[in-house]
This record gives sequence, C-alpha cells and structure tokens, in this order.
Amino acid sequence: MLDNSARKELEQRKDAFLGMVSHELKTPLASLKLQTQLLLKKLEKQDMPNMEVVRARMETQLNAVTRLVDELLDLSRIQAGKLEYAQDTVDLGEMLEEVVDMIQDMHTTHTIAIHHALSPAVVVGDRDRLARVFLNVLSNAIKYAPDAPLINVALTTSLEAVTISVRDQGIGIPRELQGRIFERFYRAVTPQQRAFPGLGMGLYIVEEIVRHHGGTIRVESEMGKGSTFYVTFSLAASQEEVTRSIEEEQ
Repeated sequence: MLDNSARKELEQRKDAFLGMVSHELKTPLASLKLQTQLLLKKLEKQDMPNMEVVRARMETQLNAVTRLVDELLDLSRIQAGKLEYAQDTVDLGEMLEEVVDMIQDMHTTHTIAIHHALSPAVVVGDRDRLARVFLNVLSNAIKYAPDAPLINVALTTSLEAVTISVRDQGIGIPRELQGRIFERFYRAVTPQQRAFPGLGMGLYIVEEIVRHHGGTIRVESEMGKGSTFYVTFSLAASQEEVTRSIEEEQ
C-alpha cells in the first residue's frame, strides 16, 4: 500500500509524463496534418473515385488524434494549475452555430438541430475553450447514439442565466453512475459503454472549463432513452463584465 505522500508523488509524476508525451506529440501531429492536406490536394487532381470519402475519413481520424493530444495537454495544465484563459466577449449563439457546423461536417450520419433564444446570450470568457466544451459534449452525444441520428441543441435565456442543452437518444447513463462521469479518467463500466473508446478525460476537462467561467454542468439520463447535458452560465455577472470590457476598449 502507498502512503499519501507516495501516492501524491506518483500522481505528480504521472501528470508530468502525460504533459511531456502530449507536448512531444504536438509537433509531429501538426506536421502530419499539413502533409496530409498537401497529399489530398495532389490526389484531387487525379480524379480518384471515392475521393471525398477518403478525405472525410482521414480528416476525422486526424481530428480525433488532435483532440486527444489537446486533452492530454489541458489535463496536465489543469493538474499543474497552469491552464490559461483568454478574456473574450463571446456570443454563445454564434459560437454554437460554428461548433455545430464543424461537428456536422465531421459526422454526416447525424443531424444536429439547434434552437436559439430570441434574446442575445453574451458572456466574457475564453472563446476557444468554451467552444471545446460543446465540441466535446456534442461528440459524446454522437458517439453514444450511433443508431439515433438526431441530436437536439437548445439555447435558452432568463433574466439571470443562459442554459445550453444537448440531448441525444442514445444508450443513456445509469443513475448510479451519473455523479461520476465528470471524474478524471472515469470510464463507465456498463457493457454498452465499454464498447465505445475513450480515456475518461473529456468531461473532466469540460467541467473544469465550465467551473472556471462560473458555470455549472449537469446531466439527466435514462438507460435506453438517451441523455441531456445542461450547461448554465450566469448572465448577470457576465453582462457587467461585458459592459466593463466595452468601456475599457473605448
């Protein structure tokens, strides 16, 4: 048995190793993406059959590996307390449309229906990291609902808050496990969920990003009927920050 100090040291070494490996993978992966793009352009000129299918598969796999490396890097930064955040004025509705378009291009087997609020939903935060939150949640919705092609995304506002919900009709999450899915490296143990790949990092990082922005994330789910994730941010505090940001720019 390891005592607390030995366990803590082991955790620190593991986090440092993950950070080092992720950093070392970043450069060759960027080079691989560039070379792949150049190769695809050359192949397009040869009018090869099924070229679009080949392109889509290559881009999907490269994007998946890139996302994995990014998650490993973010994980090591979170553990070290060094995850940096920009301060942008973010229109959540506009950002959601961009994320949905990106996901839709990568997953043509599913349809993502997005429903907007009539009033604007503007927050101050890191636009790229907020986009990562919904990229991850939407990717999970598609992954765990392979036979249910409709994903519903809704953005609703009240006087004080904005909530974005992502609803799928997939395999669902057992009630007793719903409180653990945001834990680092946690993987659900049901036979249905074991069939899907993953390292249990995505939702942990998602919750950290949401929490940093003063928000909350929760899930409602029923086995065999799907899951709905709710991400909520306070609009009152955000609007004050937006006003201050605009005044400072002037």
